[in-house]
Amino acid sequence: MRIGVVADTHVGEVLPALPPEVPAALEGCDLILHAGDLTCTSVIRDLEQIAPVVAVLGDHDRLAGIDLPRERVVRVRGRRIGLVHGRRTRAIEMPAAGLSLMRRRAVLLGLHRHMLRRVGPVDLLVHGHLHMPVDTRVGGTRVFSPGAVYIPEERDASERTGIKGRAYLRFREGMTDDERASSVGIIEVGPRGLEARRVLLRDVRTGH
Repeated sequence: MRIGVVADTHVGEVLPALPPEVPAALEGCDLILHAGDLTCTSVIRDLEQIAPVVAVLGDHDRLAGIDLPRERVVRVRGRRIGLVHGRRTRAIEMPAAGLSLMRRRAVLLGLHRHMLRRVGPVDLLVHGHLHMPVDTRVGGTRVFSPGAVYIPEERDASERTGIKGRAYLRFREGMTDDERASSVGIIEVGPRGLEARRVLLRDVRTGH
């Protein structure tokens, strides 16, 4: 079984529509997980042309008036996959953001343990929010984010006039080109368990 993973599409808010590379990358999937910040329900309708969609609420979805669960647990062939966006309260997010900007690397202040507490025991945790890929293990659980479809650098630089916006882009300058690239994920469910990988949309575009 093949599961597609999408996060942070921001359609309607920033992107005019779902990029055609997204459905191309997800062709043949049996299920699609969206880890929040879709910002327009047309994204779900578009993805449902490929496979059933399970989505959770992102912080920008809440502002857009979209009503979705904050977390979900999907059971597939005896495996449990937790799905969350990843946003925490401002009291935690702001210090984490400040430390990340100062150190020019992601300082998450227990973000993944926080998400795991919300979903309970799972074999794999999928999230979005950070607009950067994550593939790590926390307490024996694999944690995976494919990165984002919408890439902040693609917004007109004139819209990044505030100190926070400029500092955020400086932080992202410390990431590799691949880490910053627009992407989705694929989870293969087979005899060996769950195997997750990232798919760069620029590679889909060029046929690699």
